[in-house]
Amino acid sequence: MQNILRYSTVPSIAAGISVAASLITLSAVPADAASTPAPEGVQWELCRDAVSDWNRNDNRSECTLIPVPVDYSKPEGRKIDIAVSRVKATGKRTGALFGNPGGPGLAGTTSARELLSSRLAPMNETLDFIGIDTRGTGYSAQISCDEPEFQGSETEEETFEMRASTKRACIAKDPALALSISMENAARDMDRIRQVLGFDKINFYGNSGGTALGAVYRSMFDKRVDRMWLDSIMSPAGQSAAVEAEVAAYDAGYRRFFKWLAGKDSTYGFGTSPKKVASALKELQKKVGREGFAALLDTNLEAIPDRWERSAAKLMEVRDSGAEVTSTQPNADNADNADRKAFGFGEMGRNYGFTHDAFMCNASPDGRTYADLVRIRKERQAKYPFSTDFNNEPVANCAGWPAGKPWALKPGKSRLQLSGHKFETVTPYVWAKMMHEKIGGSLLTVMDAEHSTMKSNDFACGSKVLDFFRDGTPAKGSCAGFPADRTGPPGPAGNMAGTVKLPYCSASLVRPRTARDEDKALLLTNGHCHPAGRPKPGEVITDKNAVIEGTVMSPAGRELGPVTGRILYATMTGTDITLAQLDSTYAEIQQKYKVEAFPLASSSPVPGQKIKVASSFLESVWSCQAEAVVPTLKEGDYTSTHAIRYAKECDTRPGSSGSPVIDAETRELVAVNSTSNRDGKECELNNPCEVDGTVTTVHQGRGYATQTAAIAACIGDDNTLDLKRQECTLPRP
Repeated sequence: MQNILRYSTVPSIAAGISVAASLITLSAVPADAASTPAPEGVQWELCRDAVSDWNRNDNRSECTLIPVPVDYSKPEGRKIDIAVSRVKATGKRTGALFGNPGGPGLAGTTSARELLSSRLAPMNETLDFIGIDTRGTGYSAQISCDEPEFQGSETEEETFEMRASTKRACIAKDPALALSISMENAARDMDRIRQVLGFDKINFYGNSGGTALGAVYRSMFDKRVDRMWLDSIMSPAGQSAAVEAEVAAYDAGYRRFFKWLAGKDSTYGFGTSPKKVASALKELQKKVGREGFAALLDTNLEAIPDRWERSAAKLMEVRDSGAEVTSTQPNADNADNADRKAFGFGEMGRNYGFTHDAFMCNASPDGRTYADLVRIRKERQAKYPFSTDFNNEPVANCAGWPAGKPWALKPGKSRLQLSGHKFETVTPYVWAKMMHEKIGGSLLTVMDAEHSTMKSNDFACGSKVLDFFRDGTPAKGSCAGFPADRTGPPGPAGNMAGTVKLPYCSASLVRPRTARDEDKALLLTNGHCHPAGRPKPGEVITDKNAVIEGTVMSPAGRELGPVTGRILYATMTGTDITLAQLDSTYAEIQQKYKVEAFPLASSSPVPGQKIKVASSFLESVWSCQAEAVVPTLKEGDYTSTHAIRYAKECDTRPGSSGSPVIDAETRELVAVNSTSNRDGKECELNNPCEVDGTVTTVHQGRGYATQTAAIAACIGDDNTLDLKRQECTLPRP
């Protein structure tokens, strides 16, 4: 943070607190230690003026730095700065709403501004919105540490010890600060800020890791809470106990799946009883490994029972084919980073991983040695034979860290609302039930697999959040949550052979009739799936510099392995295609992955033709008919000619862009799924309209594809694109 104003300036005092001593003094601080009067006169500055990387369009968020003690048992000792943001109430202020985005370890100063885009925005009329970078995060005092550099040849024990050594070295940079990064001190900091800003009580909305801060704050400062809502809740127990509860919940889900499989023995052949199914799957697990086996099961297995068919098909495919399994689970070196990236975890600096671990390890009494890791894993595997090894990450994350002390959570009298999402995997629902039993309040069960969505404007059930903060109305029982297609495959299962999954699109392997086995294979997707972003209206890209990467899918939808290549052609003018040439030949792909490319049709589909739309990204295959050929399809500033409109049975969804449209009888690729009109709007992005002369027509809910017959005529020798061919009619640069 640059040039940010302070309400007072306190020189830093070096503190040589030993690891053991700091743990003792910090845990012994009384709950009211943060109540010492602090100087008045906070000076605020627009965050965009104070912070170099702030959103330049934000003209409401104000920022300041407030000093707090490193060690609250020594309030006159060393101070550190805590960054605070504020969005002032638009009307007569009656209080404040504090927010925290979680992690734990995510920067919170942007939370105040983000609340303006949520269900809680109306509360800003009477409440200041307050965001805090808890110690160790964002623009507050922190420690930046490097990650260990792995060569890839280390044993598991060597990897564990390298992580431990790195942690110890990082703590040694500033042991007093490192070992003070705890939820208790974050709560004390928040209460000091409450006092400095002049609020008798606070309202608090926390999600994910922020629920831990809320629960600890209320346990320590219950009388200073007006209303508090915690969504997608952290476990109140130590890390090992939290994982134990999580694994037990997943194991129960597996058992229900096994019972379903037993009832489908005539289809899948794993056994006629749950016991026989479990025995057969144990043998399969031995064959493919624990992580490989987990990759065959949908991560939200219970959220939608229809997904059981997908998992069963993958299990049967591996059993019958003898194929090797590529695990999609995170490995021991990057498991937490993979999850954090998926849910928006980031950093202002390079300290998120260390700060997250500091918050968790300072509260965890669990084992710290490699022997502990091995012991806990063996015990868990014996009890839950289908659990995965990455569930032991908490022990590895705290390697090299002194044992901590669990949060001292307890019930209170202030108004408290909890919400847990029944099928989510980031903060499992069982944790919400555990927290409810520990601290009380009212528990709302959201029947979806989403994470931290209660305050979303798109969520009907989210109105309960606003009701609670307006008048204290508790939310009990359950609510429907988001539709299942937000968190998993929305359509029917089917044959995925020949498809390729891209980061946010689908694609396919295609082969012109003139191609040879030794030719480099071609990959086809939409123009708007170009890895560098959608081409501009009128733009045709042929520079061949952009790299594209995807994952080849098996018939049952398993991820078999990667393919890479370079873009040959991309445009959204007249059509909507990206064509790439891969680094592998057709023969190499067939030998490695045992899948064939789709033959590229040289003729266009006609109305009434039976087709299939196969989305690798959504693992779904829709069957319907080509309903009509549309002269002109207009979507924003883009137009396509002779697009195909599907019959309503092909109810394609976001994520299906680039999916191959296949002739149901010949398996030839006749088009590429492109777009659909979801909202009934006219000629806008994501809401295309049909134009025929002077007539404009909107078909809400219908999907469209771009024809591909013109591509074959543009393929020359060696399976390369030649736009100069006389018969080639694709748009040219």
